[in-house]
This record gives sequence, C-alpha cells and structure tokens, in this order.
Amino acid sequence: MPDKKYDAVIVGGGHHATIIACYLQRAGLKTAMFERWHEMGGGACGEELPLPGFIQNVCAHFTRFYTNPAYSDFNLRDYGLVYLFPENNEAWIYPDGNYIMGKTIFPVVDPLTGRSEFSQAAADYTIKEIAKINQDDANTVEQIIQNFKNKWKKAFGLYRYTGPGEWGNGPDPLEALFDDPKSGLDRDLCMGTVGEIATRMFKSPEMQTFYMRAMQTSNGLMPCDRPGPYWHVHALGLILSMDAAAIVTGGTHSITHALLRAFQQYGGEFFVLNEVKKVLVDNNKAYGIELKNGDRVLADIVVSDLSVELTLEAVGKEWTPDELWEKAQKLKVKPPTLEDTGYERTQLMWGNIALMEAPVYPMNPELGMVPRLYFGKADPDYFLSGRYQKERWEKGIADQLYLLVAPDVQWDKTRAPAGRFAALVEEFTCPWRNFSEREWLRMKREIETRMVKEWAKYAPNVTMDNFISAWIATPDDVVNRNLCMPQGGWGALDANYECLGRMRPFPEISGYRMPVKNYYLCSSAAHSAHGIGRGSSYNCYKVIAQDLGLKYRPWEERGW
Repeated sequence: MPDKKYDAVIVGGGHHATIIACYLQRAGLKTAMFERWHEMGGGACGEELPLPGFIQNVCAHFTRFYTNPAYSDFNLRDYGLVYLFPENNEAWIYPDGNYIMGKTIFPVVDPLTGRSEFSQAAADYTIKEIAKINQDDANTVEQIIQNFKNKWKKAFGLYRYTGPGEWGNGPDPLEALFDDPKSGLDRDLCMGTVGEIATRMFKSPEMQTFYMRAMQTSNGLMPCDRPGPYWHVHALGLILSMDAAAIVTGGTHSITHALLRAFQQYGGEFFVLNEVKKVLVDNNKAYGIELKNGDRVLADIVVSDLSVELTLEAVGKEWTPDELWEKAQKLKVKPPTLEDTGYERTQLMWGNIALMEAPVYPMNPELGMVPRLYFGKADPDYFLSGRYQKERWEKGIADQLYLLVAPDVQWDKTRAPAGRFAALVEEFTCPWRNFSEREWLRMKREIETRMVKEWAKYAPNVTMDNFISAWIATPDDVVNRNLCMPQGGWGALDANYECLGRMRPFPEISGYRMPVKNYYLCSSAAHSAHGIGRGSSYNCYKVIAQDLGLKYRPWEERGW
C-alpha cells in the first residue's frame, strides 16, 4: 500500500485500537489499523480450546464491556455482541464446606444499553451470606453497599471514563470523595496497602482472604502494594457482587468482531500481518508510519495501541526527552526486590479445562451456577507473610492453590458440544523471566493435574475419569503472542497506585498526548489501566476530538 494516505492510522490492532478506531471513523476521519498478528483484538480474543468444538478465551475472560460507552455509542448488540447476565455473581467455598455466595446487587435491566438498577433483595441476600461467617463483617458490608449506591458507583464510572486532563488541578472523581464526609470513602484506609486494608476492614479471615485474592484477579497486586481508591472500590464491587457479572455469547472475541463490524460499517479499514516498523516524524510532528515491508502510509495523526516503551521506541530516542526514555527503558530491567512493580504482577496459569459433565458442589448445587467461583483456605497470613508470592516466584506454582473457576458454558451453550462442560480455571504465577521455556512446559503439565485435584476437594465428581482435556496458557505462551506483555502478564504494565491516574504511564505523558505532536497513546498503558471495559481509548479520543475540533462528542449529550 505505498503512498496510501489516511486521516488517522493506529499502530497495533489490540482491543483499545478497535474501540478508538470506531470513534475516529464515526467522527469522519478516514482511519486504518495495522496489526502484526494474524487477528485483531489483542487480549479480546478466543480460540477453539482445548479441543475442537470448545471455545475458550485465551486472555481476557471477565469482561463487562457493556459498561463501556462504546457498547451503546455503536449499538454493538446490533453487531452481534450479546451479553448474558447471571443472577448469581461471586462466591467462595472454604475447605470446611462453608461458603459465601452473592447475588448481583445492581442487575442489568436494559441489555441494549447496559443500564442497571439497585436490588435491595440481592443486597439483603449477600449481607445475610456474609453474616453466616461474621456478623461484624456483615455490618461493614451493609454500610459499604449503601456507600456504593449513594456515591461510589457514579464516581467510579466517572474515574474510568474521564481523563487526567478533565480533572484540572483538583482531585480525580474518586479522590474527591475523600473530602465528602457523607461518602464513606476513608482516605487513610484507601491509601493503605492491600494487606492493611483487608485486615482493617474485615474481622474474619474468610473475608480478609477473599479481598486479597480478588485483588489479584483485578490487577495482580500483592498485599504489600497500594491499590488506591480505584482498585479498592473495584475489588469490593467484585467480592460483594455489586455490578452484574456478564457472559459474552460466543466468547470474548465476539467483542472484537462487533467492534470491527461497526468500524467497517462506518468505512474504516484494518490490516493484519502488517507490522509497523516505526512512526514517521519530521520537525517533532508525526506524519505517518513505515511498515516492516518498507511501505509508507501517511496520516494526519498516529495513535499507538502499544505498551509505553514500544510507543516511544516507534518514534525513536531522538524524538523522546531523555528522562522519559530512561523511565521507559527501565521497565525492561528486572527489578531487585519482590516488592517492585513494572511488569511483575499479572501472570497467570490460565486453564481451559473440558469435562464430560458439570461439577456438582454438595454444599449447595447452586454454586455450579456462579460465574466467578473461588476455592481455598481462609489463610490471610499466607498472603500477608509474603509466602504466596515467594513460593510462586521461586517455584512457579505456590504450595497452596487459590483457584477461580468461571463456567461460562452454563449460560452460553456455544462454548462446548452438547452435554459437555468447560470452564476457565485461574491461578496466579510469576514473571516469565523466572523460568526457562522448558520449565514453563513442565509447569503447564503439572498445574493441569493439580487444578483437577484441587477442584475435586469442593466438587467430588471432578475426577480424571470426568476429565476430557485441558490447555493451560502460561506466561511463556503470552510473551510469544503479545509484545506488549513482556513478562507474560495479561495486565501488561502494573497498576499499583503509584502508576494510576495522573501518574500512568508517567506523569509527563498521562494525558494521552505523546512527546511528538499528532502522536497519541490509547492502550491500557494509559489511564484507566488494564481490563476490557476500561476507558483509555475512549478518553484518548476525547483528547483528539479537542485537538482537532471534531464534532462527534457523545459524552456531551450524556454528561460524561
């Protein structure tokens, strides 16, 4: 495609590229995406795993993309994105057979827009479940639910779908609640570490462990890390079943397909197996891209959906301030201690397991219809002492497993052949660099058997006689697939408090504008961090609309 010219080109075809591409094209800019891989969507992808006839998600699984403005802005349900919303939400089963099960407190009442409403009956049910474990914790949860309903839910949405440039010199939407005596969001608590928050907020070891393990699912943060108000509210929303869990019919790649259909409907173009070599710059101004095959594509603006260091390397050191360049390059270096972050926190053993029949939980068969089901010992000291992390860093697999099972096939029958069962089974591990390819292959086989054995402690019919097959993605699989995840973590750049909001990826470039004029960053390396429903691409588009004076501004009509 030599001498092609677009109004906007996007480097990389990941999830956020497919979102911002729709906005740019809808705004009237002739837009094209260029992806090195053979398919679009980045982490929003699926594969026929572990056997033909089964569909599983190989990266992003827990998606609530119905909360993203793009879902309704582009009527994605009309393009094939159909969400199912289970009544049950999040649960934990302990080894003694006790369990906590929540029902969705804000169920979706309009699948077309994703609009939800508060359910007092579901709130009462969840509070009663926690009271079975500890009445003081149930009282705490009752107050949290009221705070979430009154203030937190709205502020949480505003935080995600506004950018640092919209906050001015004041606090962000969540930090603003610190100064509201009626908000219930305690600054001292929120600014503590994960471990400090868990032990200050809850009395029972069951709820303390639940909070710390759920924080891992959200962002991989360890008990020593500070989550800040964003992840604190997020994790509470998960373990207390606030927002609706959601199942994507056909798997996560249905999100990508719907976005691409909308994009093409507006006239956009995308190219797979077309890797971008560099961004073309002249006089500190981006004016296009050069592909690996030597073709040049000109454009008025260039948007990167890559990691921050790849984004800067695309323009080169000569166009990047020295201090910024050094910060980005430092992310490639192994940090000296376990407490250091960078690309260290979101590595998984991501198990796609097929069974002959669904698991049966004798303590309550309804637990088989929970979309996010945890197992494990209530052992906060295992997390707080650092043993859970240390064992993973040294062995790859911790001595105690804390599995999360997501049986989407219970609602979406397209995921498995008739009469068969499949689930995602999650356990955390360590950065890719800690082991060789040979050792990751050994652990891929080892964790398969250990997952089945652990699962059987809670669902006795999960035996090797019931087992059909499994495919476990390790960090070694991730680094071979995605250059933006250099240590094999699904979240790529860590998202501890020190790397959120105005500080993400670095304070100098937290506003989506890169050091080179007409060059922008829309990936999860920018605010509001990783996750399929997050707002970095939406917020980046707002900045571009401001810079170029674009008239398509759907946020002005809805007020955010």
